[in-house]
Amino acid sequence: MNRLMTGFENLKAASKNYFCILLSICLICLLLPYGWSSKEEDDKLIENLALLSQILAYVEQSHLDAPDAKELIEGAINGMLRKLDPYSQFIPDYTEFQTQNQGKYGGLGMTVGIREDALTVITPFKDRPAALAGVQNGDVISHIEGESTAVMTVTEAVEMLRGEPGTQVSITIIRENESRPIEVTITREVIRIPSVETEIIGDKIGYIKINQFLQTTAYDVDKAFVDFKEHNTRGIILDLRLNPGGLLSSAVDIASDFLRPGQLVVYSQGSETREDFVAKGEKREYFPLIVLVNGGSASASEIVAGAIRDHGRGLVMGDKTFGKASVQRVFPLPISDSKSAVKLTVARYYTPNGVNIDKIGIIPDVESPWFSRSERQMHVKLRNHEKLKTFVEENGDDVLNQLATASHASRDDREATKLLRSYQRLTDALIDEQIVLSDIGVKYALAQITKTSRDELEHDPQIVAAMEQLKVLELFAKRD
Repeated sequence: MNRLMTGFENLKAASKNYFCILLSICLICLLLPYGWSSKEEDDKLIENLALLSQILAYVEQSHLDAPDAKELIEGAINGMLRKLDPYSQFIPDYTEFQTQNQGKYGGLGMTVGIREDALTVITPFKDRPAALAGVQNGDVISHIEGESTAVMTVTEAVEMLRGEPGTQVSITIIRENESRPIEVTITREVIRIPSVETEIIGDKIGYIKINQFLQTTAYDVDKAFVDFKEHNTRGIILDLRLNPGGLLSSAVDIASDFLRPGQLVVYSQGSETREDFVAKGEKREYFPLIVLVNGGSASASEIVAGAIRDHGRGLVMGDKTFGKASVQRVFPLPISDSKSAVKLTVARYYTPNGVNIDKIGIIPDVESPWFSRSERQMHVKLRNHEKLKTFVEENGDDVLNQLATASHASRDDREATKLLRSYQRLTDALIDEQIVLSDIGVKYALAQITKTSRDELEHDPQIVAAMEQLKVLELFAKRD
């Protein structure tokens, strides 16, 4: 109590403003019981609170504009939390925050975070407004509606990006290797993101795409395993590309589908305590496994990929992941009448081999780039290209299957020869427009236009590479 009264006297001397004094006293009462154990540290805290109080007093008394006290304090809080790490944040309305994280909202269909002090796109979800507008993972959003994001928190940025479906929002993008900023205007939609998509592709290959780790993810994957067993699948491709993460419990459940019960999936290390998370359930049937990742794979995705890589359970392919491996916990603030809360980083995740992937990411066993930068630029030009649409309309929605059959047909097959010549004329016409792509690149662009969902999977360059690698894993599994 004596130290508290001494602190009060210091603050009183620093400021004649009643509001500032009252605020600072409240801060001392709240903070002294938590974490500041020595008198020296307590005195330092009180001294800095006195500095804050004095600045607030000057702002209140002398600033040209009449400041809003609530906005001032929230600004101070946000600045303090931003100094800690990119993921700690003040949540003004926790109820709204929970609603926004239920998988349905009006927005652009992408996740963002802070990387190297810049608002960065982690994942633009496939076929959603941001992705369709050409936004890519790793893009830095420098402005939203002309307002700089330099001092914005993630929460503030998300609030500006989201809005009523049908309304538009303009963003400015800084992209690596691009000389000029990119201005994009995107129309908001109601965003619904399915957790899991499954398919049997190629020669009996089970394909599982996890978009987010939600409470229902493990159930959906369990159903896929039943289907795979019925169809005697030869291997599994687990696609975690552009997956920003989700629930830790869901990540552990999915890793448990491939690891032996009791094997370490991940552990978290706080300031004092370590917590292990191990594979649960019963041993499953063994399938050769490929895990696909890229720069949009973060958090829970990296936990699953790291566990599979460290235990040698499968092959991780693709590009280096995002590198978000910290644990956040939400603390409600009951003294506030606005139902606010604070989210703080309380620990870091480590892979079973003790690797800290935060800000580093998972390095794939086999690096398999999706497309080069120039090829990605070509694909942007091909989006909804009239020549591709005409080719599909003239030859049918199953044209890619026809091309595959034609490429193995005899020279006497006139229909096959006619189709192959038509395809050659298409690629020549694209070259005339300065659109130069490999054969797999053109066919992948065609696959994105056809209505057959399997086309896009079976012509995705990384999935094609994964299917080839599965043949090698299957061969070694037979030898063992």
